[in-house]
Amino acid sequence: MAKMFLGNQIFRLYKVDSTNNFAANLIEEQLCRNGALILADAQTAGKGQRGSLWESETGKNLLCSYIYFPDNLSVDFLQEFNMCLSISIIKCLKHFEIEAEIKWPNDIFVGGKKISGILIENNVRDGKLKSMVFGLGLNINQLSFLNLRATSMALIRGIEFSVDEVSLQLTKEFNHWISFIGSDHQSLKLVYLTLLYGLNKNHRFNSQDQEFEGVIVGVNDRGELEINILGEIRAFKNKEISFLM
Repeated sequence: MAKMFLGNQIFRLYKVDSTNNFAANLIEEQLCRNGALILADAQTAGKGQRGSLWESETGKNLLCSYIYFPDNLSVDFLQEFNMCLSISIIKCLKHFEIEAEIKWPNDIFVGGKKISGILIENNVRDGKLKSMVFGLGLNINQLSFLNLRATSMALIRGIEFSVDEVSLQLTKEFNHWISFIGSDHQSLKLVYLTLLYGLNKNHRFNSQDQEFEGVIVGVNDRGELEINILGEIRAFKNKEISFLM
């Protein structure tokens, strides 16, 4: 594993509105180092994709955000960061003997149920990434969910895990995979595609209130999902399309 750059400074919180919000405030006030990690036992307004809330019992799961100040990187690398973090969670789960898949663009699923979600928020100026916050929730020891399509490591393995141990393993994975960004796009993309939920399989989708079927054939370099619909390859941005599970 690479040197532990991410996680070199840790902020531990009992309760916060959102670790991403806390991270944004640290950046604004210049109170953190590059690579800082914020960990919380509970969030009162944890943020998910599409403005949704992240459900989590206090002290049961991993709720965290990493702060990263890219070195003058272009916004063109955003897709690589998304792939990097998704792969890191998959590899972390594999370390604990759990096989997972990436449901495009970055939800992590096990057996058709969501175990982790990612929210990346960026500060962009003149086409360059000035600061980034990688927020994620990973269900570890929670045993019941209001959302029936959610699961946890404990539900899957039938044992309780150390949240700190999982956090450390994830940070190790993230430090490893982030080294591929800007240097080995093809290797990163290849690993991401091998872990992609539903690749080369037929699925039902909804886009602009239209339901249709198609076969997922890949993800392009802009991060768009490529679907074969009646012989035509079409590309969809995040929020332009949803899976009908």
